[in-house]
Amino acid sequence: MVYPQISKPMNYQYADKERERFGREIREETIKIQSISIDHEKEEAVIGSVSLRDRLKHFTFAWYAMTMSTGGVAFVLSVIPNRFDGLTGLGTAIFILNLFLFTCVTITICSRFILHPGTLKHSLTNPHEGFFFATFWLSLATMITNTTTYGIPNTGPWIITALRLAFWLVLTNALPGWVLPIFPAMLVGTLASAIAKIQPAEHALPILVAGLSYQGLGMMVAIMMYGLYFGRLLTSGLPLDMSRPAMFIAVGPPSFTALAFIGMAQDVATTKIFSTYVSSLPGISPQYQTLIPDLLQILALIAAISLWVLAFWFFSIALVATIEAVGRNDFHMNWYAYVFPNVGFTIATIKIGERLDSRAIQGVGSGVGAVLFFLLVLIYGCHVRAVLQRKICLPGKDEDAH
Repeated sequence: MVYPQISKPMNYQYADKERERFGREIREETIKIQSISIDHEKEEAVIGSVSLRDRLKHFTFAWYAMTMSTGGVAFVLSVIPNRFDGLTGLGTAIFILNLFLFTCVTITICSRFILHPGTLKHSLTNPHEGFFFATFWLSLATMITNTTTYGIPNTGPWIITALRLAFWLVLTNALPGWVLPIFPAMLVGTLASAIAKIQPAEHALPILVAGLSYQGLGMMVAIMMYGLYFGRLLTSGLPLDMSRPAMFIAVGPPSFTALAFIGMAQDVATTKIFSTYVSSLPGISPQYQTLIPDLLQILALIAAISLWVLAFWFFSIALVATIEAVGRNDFHMNWYAYVFPNVGFTIATIKIGERLDSRAIQGVGSGVGAVLFFLLVLIYGCHVRAVLQRKICLPGKDEDAH
């Protein structure tokens, strides 16, 4: 027997409350959307009213990251083993472009300090913008290094003395700090390897000793900072999306140290320090002293390979983290970290390939060098677009806002 279904009486009071609650939520969301739209319109109005002089106030030291990376790419192009007609000309053009960009950035940032009194002190004491002060010295170091390749063939003997003086100038100002500011000290080794080979033995020796000393200082400080770096990764996870490009900075210390070791060891043999200048060393028999350059080159290669593997590990971590956030990351000046630390990684790869006489390794280094060149061009485009669309050089948008 089927009993008729009796529907449950509707609770009209409950239904009215639900309709009222639903309507209230709709009104609140509408008000919120309108508020966001008004705030966005106000922000656009404020951005549109910012003058060029006011935008100049936010032109920070981070702009030297552009010249630092440009010089780095010119350096890579000078050592690529798989060469073609026009590659040297391309590297020379980028070297000249970098000189022009460095001049423009320096004039602009000096104008900022003149037109806006107090910004110089603020830029150096600000914990975020002051962090990028090192990029100024790194830019100088890359220009001096490139001069040994692109300048010497087109100038006179005076350039050798000028480069030696420039080396000691950079050395006296390469002060240690955190991982990025320690880069100037660390790049002294690379700079020494580029300059010492063209100097007389009596000048090459102190340059190489200073380069090795500062290279060791930079690498040791970097190792200490790696503990903090990985401690933060383990406890807090990956950095914010906008900070992910800076993860490539960790690639630089072992890469440039590997490059410096190989270069300085080769310079000892090239300048014939132990056969023409240093007649004897305490504790070493004279008959064995001629073996020192060969032993140094073997030890440098062993150390460089070990450091390269460490750099590759850092590179892999940074690459995976960057790819994961690539769609959510707008342009910031730290995008140039995609280029400069990997300059050292690329050249170290090429130099290791040369010492091992491996065409495959050299080919990989040449391929990575090509990627860096096109990546720099892409970042240039994003940089220009960010300036035109008022995404940088505005109040609250740059490194001086932190």
